[in-house]
Amino acid sequence: MKKSPDKKDRLERFVRDNREDFDTPQPENAVWERITGQLGGARLTSTKPKITPKLGGWGKAHFHWRIAAGLLLALGASYLFYLNKEFGVSRDPQVVLSAPAYAREFTQYNQAIEKKQEELIRLTTDNPELYKEFSTDLDRLEKSYVNLRTELPQTPNQEALIQAMIQNLQWQIDLLNQQLTILQRIKQSNQPDETTIFI
Repeated sequence: MKKSPDKKDRLERFVRDNREDFDTPQPENAVWERITGQLGGARLTSTKPKITPKLGGWGKAHFHWRIAAGLLLALGASYLFYLNKEFGVSRDPQVVLSAPAYAREFTQYNQAIEKKQEELIRLTTDNPELYKEFSTDLDRLEKSYVNLRTELPQTPNQEALIQAMIQNLQWQIDLLNQQLTILQRIKQSNQPDETTIFI
């Protein structure tokens, strides 16, 4: 048992004493000349051997990782694009992520509300006071919807809250339909009757 630590100590001492001999970066020119003489007498033109970089090991793996990362990024971007197109994630992402089963329904309601609001704005351009009156009613419903949406992540019974949100969106659509009907009646009453014959 004593022999193995003794051998280890002697090896360490030898390496420590001859450290400079181990650290020489290149063999001497005489060694290279002897090697080339044995290979066929060709003269060595340079004292340093040529080192050619290889695209192996880490370089090749690094290249493959970059390709994999690019593909993953492209797949992720296309998936988000699909979700946005299919479910309208950009319109109300919190609701879509909390209740993906209702995403399409929320998107349809939101699109219908936006179209009706645009039509309401177009029809009330000449009567801004009427638009203010109509928008205050709609603002109340929208504020209620925003409050419901902020409660959604913390609510234990999300199904009931989602149904309340859908009900609110339906009320918004009904209110907009009533307002548009009123505006159309006002427009019709302001236009002269074409059947009246002027003499």
